[in-house]
Amino acid sequence: IIAGGGIGGLAAALGLAQKGFASLVLEKAPELGEIGAGIQLGPNAFHSFDYLGVGDAARGQAVYVEYLRLMDAMTGEEIMHMPLGEAFRKRFGNPYAVVHRGDLHGVLLQACRDSDLIELRVDADVTSYDQDGAAVSAVLADGERIAGRALIGADGLWSAVRRGVVGD
Repeated sequence: IIAGGGIGGLAAALGLAQKGFASLVLEKAPELGEIGAGIQLGPNAFHSFDYLGVGDAARGQAVYVEYLRLMDAMTGEEIMHMPLGEAFRKRFGNPYAVVHRGDLHGVLLQACRDSDLIELRVDADVTSYDQDGAAVSAVLADGERIAGRALIGADGLWSAVRRGVVGD
């Protein structure tokens, strides 16, 4: 069971599917989508996307950055810059890029929809969980309990799963 249908939850589902495990993604929103701004993707992100089988699609949504600039916040002057061109790509095996969260989410969502091992469910707000030595049950806002072998909390900043694990 995966609580949360954002980038993290969908990536977790794809990773499990790569290992042959079925998963159920529970998203509290009425539809699967992503809001927010752009995110930066280092070479390690693209290595992960390749493993998940979405590398080419993710690269197709990305905007490639020519160099990073570190600026002084007070004066606005450049402190240093680092080229991110061909030498960088060769050294690290992948590019450095930026992408809109919604575009990346769309790539992961399509891959999940294409997998027979991933079930996606919306309007399913995980508010807590119960566990014993053999299983875990996600408890939804409407009182429904969904049993599984494991629960992954990818339910965002105000995570109900995290609250249950660490009590914060």
